[in-house]
Amino acid sequence: MRRLGLTLFVCGFVGVLSGCAEKFTRDRFDIITVGVEDREDVVRILGEPRYRAGDEMYFEDLDRHLHARVFFGADGRVRGKEWMDARRGEWDGRHPDTDPPPQGEVRESRRKSTTVDDD
Repeated sequence: MRRLGLTLFVCGFVGVLSGCAEKFTRDRFDIITVGVEDREDVVRILGEPRYRAGDEMYFEDLDRHLHARVFFGADGRVRGKEWMDARRGEWDGRHPDTDPPPQGEVRESRRKSTTVDDD
């Protein structure tokens, strides 16, 4: 009986730990493919969004300074996606209805870095 109790405790503890794994990460975000996944797939991959607005889901983790938006088309499939990491200064992707950045020669490039305070 004692062995059964210990086995149940270990199984429960492992189950809790596996459920606590972060779903909203850059690696998981990169799994999402435009034109392939639908809304249910995105929730399964990233977890529940912070909010939903029409054809858009918004995800955020304020403690880690992460934000993401996923845009859906009329067919319910991912139409575009955008990732923002304020701590690292990353911004990848764009809204699918915006114009692409203009092409041309870069004559001057400047970089500015900002430090985000750890909470």
